[in-house]
Amino acid sequence: MANFFSASQEEQQEILLTLWNKFRYLIIAALISVVLFILGRDYFVDSSNEKDFLTATLYQNYLESEGNGNGEKLLELYPNSIYSDFVRLNEAKESFQVGDKDKAISLLEKVLDNNSSNNQFNPLRASAQIRLAKIYLENENYDSVLMVLDSSEDLTSTMYELKGDAENGLKEYQSARMSYMLALQNSTNQASRALINMKISDLEGEVLE
Repeated sequence: MANFFSASQEEQQEILLTLWNKFRYLIIAALISVVLFILGRDYFVDSSNEKDFLTATLYQNYLESEGNGNGEKLLELYPNSIYSDFVRLNEAKESFQVGDKDKAISLLEKVLDNNSSNNQFNPLRASAQIRLAKIYLENENYDSVLMVLDSSEDLTSTMYELKGDAENGLKEYQSARMSYMLALQNSTNQASRALINMKISDLEGEVLE
């Protein structure tokens, strides 16, 4: 480069021409790559923004119309979007209320599949776990309750309480007491704390028997 800057204008032109003849294909390829990258990035951003807008609009329509096919359309077009999981949570609640537990379980399991367990707390996954655990608990399927809740490292107070309920159902009183104590430690709601304390007291009575 020192020779280039100290050369005359004519010599500089010759050097540039030589470089061009030698590396022109590489330079052209690099320029094309840059252009394609910029175009691809802009297209991806535009497509993502458009998708987010469409899914949000469909979900808003679903809420305002109380279903009427908008939820099914959202699930069909964007099955893996967060808004589709919101629809599944709501549909699972409605299915449970009308007694269709199997459908509710299927919807909640799909939410769990879309939100795999990792080190970060995922409120969407936690909500699905809690609802699924409550269904299994009502069915006295205690092992399934534990399987659902043990798939996460971060448990909320409600999740610990449900875990304790399942362990109590399995007559694993020591484990149940530990889960209830953890639920108590993580709870700031006085009504919930009072209920958990009652469950702990009941456990102590059962152990004494």
